[in-house]
Formats: sequence, structure tokens, C-alpha cells
Amino acid sequence: MSRVAALLVTATLLAPSLALAAEPSSADKETARNLMKEGDAKFASKDYAGALKAYQAAHAIMQVPSTGLPLARAQIERGLLVEARDTLLQVSRHPKDANEPAAFVKAREEAADLAQKLATRIPSLVIVVEGVSSDVAAVAVDGASIPSAALSAPRKVNPGSHTVTASASGFHAASATVNVKEGANEKVTLKLVPADGSKPPPAPSSPAQAIQGGGKLRIESSAHEGNVFIDGKAVGATPLEVPVTAGVHEVEIQYPGGTNEKKQATVDAGKTERVEFRPSPMDEVARYRKGLHFGGSFSPAMAVYTEGGAIMFGAAAGFVMNIGITPMFDFRTGGTLTVVHRFNENPEYQATQVSVVVPAMLRVNWSPWFSSAAGLSAGFVADLQTDPVLYGASVGPEWSLLSMCAGDRRQYEISFSQGLRFGQARRDFHQLVTFTYLSL
Repeated sequence: MSRVAALLVTATLLAPSLALAAEPSSADKETARNLMKEGDAKFASKDYAGALKAYQAAHAIMQVPSTGLPLARAQIERGLLVEARDTLLQVSRHPKDANEPAAFVKAREEAADLAQKLATRIPSLVIVVEGVSSDVAAVAVDGASIPSAALSAPRKVNPGSHTVTASASGFHAASATVNVKEGANEKVTLKLVPADGSKPPPAPSSPAQAIQGGGKLRIESSAHEGNVFIDGKAVGATPLEVPVTAGVHEVEIQYPGGTNEKKQATVDAGKTERVEFRPSPMDEVARYRKGLHFGGSFSPAMAVYTEGGAIMFGAAAGFVMNIGITPMFDFRTGGTLTVVHRFNENPEYQATQVSVVVPAMLRVNWSPWFSSAAGLSAGFVADLQTDPVLYGASVGPEWSLLSMCAGDRRQYEISFSQGLRFGQARRDFHQLVTFTYLSL
């Protein structure tokens, strides 16, 4: 039985009360199990169309997180990014229950994380209708009608080819086909011409002139899409034009990495005021580092006992768990194994120390490329070449004086760190040059 199918079996047996629809019968559950097995097999063989069909049928029966998550993954492979994100959001918002199985909890967490990452991959269309007021034009994308009130905001679509049409009473219909790539923002302009051949009356390019004595705010962000707030009210994602009253307005943009920026704009009656934003270099990096990520580290190490003695040399290795909180702050923990040895021809003066610690550090990112950190570590330590061998707990401060980072979706770091360890074994002062890899 595959892992996904096994999760479904566990979920359906342990928490039947969590189903959103009516309780499936035993026959329904068995059908869903078989459909999940079929979907897993087809997904593994890259028959994503077949997997999507099987997962859709299973999820229609069960409506639980452990069927919704694989359905969303199949939708992503089929290029149905809009539908996949909607499925993921439904999974992440599935009602929680104190007795729900771990499969539900894990699927809900994975869905929330995947939905956040998927948001930046979904392209959008900005549709402009010329020749008539957009509030009287009938606009459709691939045959699906778009409310006139929604034309001022980018229309989220799946990557690929899309046909946009516009029509109005007394005008020839207009259409255009556009190919949209992942993460792109495309603009489509449709011009409606009167059916009687007369010159079309002047028409606003957006509903802005509907505000008596007002104007428009055109908000753009060339590098990355951001969520826009005007006078504290959410109005959509860039690029967009918004009708406003004449006067001074506060425009704020929030980027996926967590940074935000505010500007004041003065709008004259009948005019369009353009406001342009650009995400900071910190946000460019933080948008990938945000959330939970794992990696590994390796360090040449040196240490000296605080009561004196020659320097010991060795190495350290460990795993890293990094939590991106804001563009400036990260929390990092994990586990580190360090082995250092004092080399001397006289065995009496040799020493070997082994320690396993769990550090907990707050990292401060001063720029996209440099950071430092401070915190505590705790674990155990052993001095092996003593008689008797000294074992004890290890606890003490740890700090990283400088980390140099490179990469965005894959982050590489070289850091110089120091620390003091106190415990029941002999105390030491250590220094490491650490190479760290994070998969973002």
C-alpha cells in the first residue's frame, strides 16, 4: 500500500466524524481507498491526467485533508495552478478536531505551506476595454464572464493560452488570444468599435472617472507582485488602477517576503497618478527563506579547555532547521556533533572531547548577504581520554560573528562562530568555520 493510500486508510478509520459531507458508507470508503491506490500508481508513472481523475473521485467521496493534498499536487502537475491553490486552501482550512489523526494534521500543514509557495507562480491578466465604459461591457476569459467591478484588478489564470472577449450593445465584439507564462503579468487591451461605423464616444479606460471630481491611482511593481492598500483598505495586487477622490492618499504595498512600503500620492481631478514600488533586496531573499526549511552543516573546529592547555582540532557536523520569521529575523536550531582532539607525542597530554548539542539561536540578517546570530546550546559532552572518562551535560552561550550567504532558492552560508560550553565535564572555548546548506 502506498504512503498516501495508507494515510487515507488511517484517516478514514480513526476520524470519520471529520468528513465535511455525510458520513461515507463502508463501500464508499473502500472505493476511495482503491481510487487513491490507482491515483498513486498513475502519479508515480507520470500519468498526471489519470491520477487527477482518480484523486478527484476519491476526494469527492471523502472530502478530507489526506485526499485533498494529493489532488492538489496532481492539479499542479497538470498546470491547473488556480484550482490547485483553491484546493490547498480548502485543505488548510479543514475544521480541526482534537481526536483527528496525524495524517490530517500533516496534510493540513503541507497544504498551507504549498499554497503560500504556489501563490507566486500563478500568472495574471490585466484586461482593458476601450471604446465603451468597462461597466457596460461584457468581458469573458475562456468563456467565463468577469464582473465589471473586477476588471480593475488582475485576473488570476493558469499558465498557457487564454482567449479574452469583450462585447457591448451596438458595438462589434472584440477578442484576443494571449499566452501567459508562470508568474507573469500580461496586459490585454480590447477596443470595441460601433456597429454603425460612427466614431466611438470618449470612454474612460477604467471606472475611475465614475467618481465625481476624482482621479485614478496607478500602482505598479515591476519586479514582483504585491498586495496594495490605499488609505488602509485592501484594493488588490499590482499592477492595478483604482478610482479615488482627488487629494492626498496613503498607498502601502506588502510583498510575499514580509516587507512593506508606504508612499503618499496626490491625485488631481481627472488625472492619473502613477505610484511605483520595488521590493527591497531583503524581501527578494526572504520570500524564499520564509517559513520552515532544513539543511546540513559541516565545520572544521578548534577548541581549548578554559583551564588551560594546548589547542584541540577536529570537526563538527549537524543538521539545521531554519524558520524565517521576517526578512530581518530567523530562528535556527538543529543538532551538532563535534569531535576535537589534542595531538601530542606524549599520550599523557593528548585529549579527545566529543559533544552533541542542540543550539537555539536568533539570527539577524543585516543584508541579503550578511547576518549574525546569538543564542544558547544544550546537550552532553564527554572527555574520553581521562581516567575515569568524564561525562556530563553541556550548556552555554553560542554566537556567530559573521555569516556570508549566497543563493535564493538554495542558500549557501559560510560563517565564523564562537562559543563557550559549561557543564560537568571540562569546560571549553571553541571556534568553528561552518559551511551550511539550506534547501529553500
